[in-house]
Amino acid sequence: MKKKIMRIMMIVSSLLLALVVLLTVQMIFRVRTILIQNAEKSGNQVDEYSDKAMRDQLLQQLSATTRGCSYIVNDNLENFAGTVTIMADAATDMYSHPERYGSSVVKIPEKSDIGKSMGQFLFSEEVDPNSPSVKEEISLLANMQGSLLAMYGQFPELGATNIGTETGLMLLAGPVLPERWDKDGNYASFDPRQRPWYLAAKNARRTSFSEIKEDYDTKKLAIMCGSPIYRDGEFVGVAGAGIYLEGIESVMMNARISDQGNSCIIDEHGMIIFSSQDEGDLKTQTILGEGKKDSSLKKLSEKAISGERGLELLEINGKKCYLAYSPIKVVGWSLISIVPESTVLAPKESLLNSLNINRIMELTEVQKVLRTALTTVLAFIVVIALITVVISNMLSRQLVKPVEELTAKVRAIEGDQLDFEWTEDTGDEIQELATSFGFMTERMKKYIVDIQAATAEKERIGVELALATEIQASILPHDFPPFPDRREFDIYAMMEPAREVGGDFYDFFLIDDDHLGLVMADVSGKGIPAALYMMISKVILQSCAMLGKSAAEALNKMNEALTSNNKTDMFVTVWFGILEISTGIISCANAGHEYPAIMRKDGKFELFKDKHGFVIGGMEGIKYKEYQIEIGHGDKLFLYTDGVAEATDINNKMYGTSRMIEALNKDPDVSPQQIVKTVRADISEFVGEAEQFDDLTMLCLEFN
Repeated sequence: MKKKIMRIMMIVSSLLLALVVLLTVQMIFRVRTILIQNAEKSGNQVDEYSDKAMRDQLLQQLSATTRGCSYIVNDNLENFAGTVTIMADAATDMYSHPERYGSSVVKIPEKSDIGKSMGQFLFSEEVDPNSPSVKEEISLLANMQGSLLAMYGQFPELGATNIGTETGLMLLAGPVLPERWDKDGNYASFDPRQRPWYLAAKNARRTSFSEIKEDYDTKKLAIMCGSPIYRDGEFVGVAGAGIYLEGIESVMMNARISDQGNSCIIDEHGMIIFSSQDEGDLKTQTILGEGKKDSSLKKLSEKAISGERGLELLEINGKKCYLAYSPIKVVGWSLISIVPESTVLAPKESLLNSLNINRIMELTEVQKVLRTALTTVLAFIVVIALITVVISNMLSRQLVKPVEELTAKVRAIEGDQLDFEWTEDTGDEIQELATSFGFMTERMKKYIVDIQAATAEKERIGVELALATEIQASILPHDFPPFPDRREFDIYAMMEPAREVGGDFYDFFLIDDDHLGLVMADVSGKGIPAALYMMISKVILQSCAMLGKSAAEALNKMNEALTSNNKTDMFVTVWFGILEISTGIISCANAGHEYPAIMRKDGKFELFKDKHGFVIGGMEGIKYKEYQIEIGHGDKLFLYTDGVAEATDINNKMYGTSRMIEALNKDPDVSPQQIVKTVRADISEFVGEAEQFDDLTMLCLEFN
């Protein structure tokens, strides 16, 4: 009987154990299947999200970069046209009120002057330069020589600046070229009235750009701008200037957002005038979509020519590419930036490869845990086979229950719902399996968050700061000596921004042959807002000075311009002086800026405590007072911003003007360049490892 009972119990126990084994193995493999399916589903979701996010981010960057570069080109050309208009207005005033200007002289070039930048007259064939009326007009026009030379120096990409008249005269500022003489050695004639820029401005009766033409002398491609001149309402001539196209090409190249990207500029006829490609559909001197009736490039060209901006996916040279286009309105051009679709998708492919590797590693770990769990269950079954059927049943249920709960929780994970919570503490392989799956779901969620963070700001800030740094560096004088043919003075300056771009600026420019403008200024704040305010302030001040304003009048006009709509509450401190080179007298005005330092010959530097006016842009109606400083042979003038005096070391101790004066007087007889470098080195020694928190700007002038 006992044997029968034992046999029955063994049979029942064996059947129950076999059933438990079957159910356990089935559930474990169901968990494994669900894990794999969810991993693949999560991978597909990551694929879909990353594709859209990365594509949108890069295309937004492409569009923004294209708009920014086209704005820069457009803004440069508008500034260029504005300067030409100012020249025309000044000439109109001169023709309308000749009694205000008197007579001046322009040297007739000789062959020994070839290569020099200077004022020069050209005549049409029928003009007699010895005629009294011609001489009178020449002596009047000669008053514009300084302004034309100043404009030529302001825009390095200019071919020349000029004024042509209805009487057949042309005053030109620029390099003396060998083409000025014919083969017989005679000074060649030139009729400005027949040139496209002259006719365009005359017919339009406003400032106008001509079409792209070869320069009359150098044969380089250039675009000319002309503005009409009047005498009491009667047309008398045109002020004009030509800008070589090669000077615009460097800005175009900044529209490329990767090494595989390209860019080009098309004119109002759809002709490609610049391109980063030497061959294929986008090479220079080709028309987009030429010869193709239904060409997508032709349709894009028509949209760009009409002044639209947008983004399209087209096939270029057999490859699918994204093309962003934005107008350069002032001349009717359009900038086009191109990036291959493969470049847009490359970050996504790299991310997915990384996710696949991690997913394979995680699934491998899961399989190890599953094998361990199965081995443990089988060993446990062998042990409990010796126990009674009831105990076997109870143990089997304990093993199956957590697997069922885990399976239910895994099944609940669908779609974007990746949350997994395991509250049971079984203390066995099922617990490890649940913990591993929990880690895997957390990593999946982290990957999605990382994708958003990785693509949100990629390269945007770098492109903007690189453009801002390049623009700010190019707008300040940076070639020394700046006037190699002027021996009356020596000048050197430097500006080191605390960030990529700054608000400090210096400037110096010849108003005419006998007057040199000197500027030292500090805009409130730092970074890109301060840099933008700095460039506006610089252009306004220089424009006022070039119109013949005194130092105080220039600051008055500058304050009126900056306070008229100052919603940002920004301001700028300015020290502005006009040196009369022939006498050594500097007419100065100070708008809340630091005291200048002066060294008399064989003496030492001392602060010149002048009278300060209120800051520029702070309040409307401020009138600035002017004072004079007289300097002689060997005297030096040192200008600086508060970043010098307020430089601090790691203990927050300020450098101060007293130590600055000591540094200036270490060797005051050296050149302005060495003086500036000496002060900079002393500041570096004082500051040590402390971070630079303000812009450092200095200028030194020696009067000879």
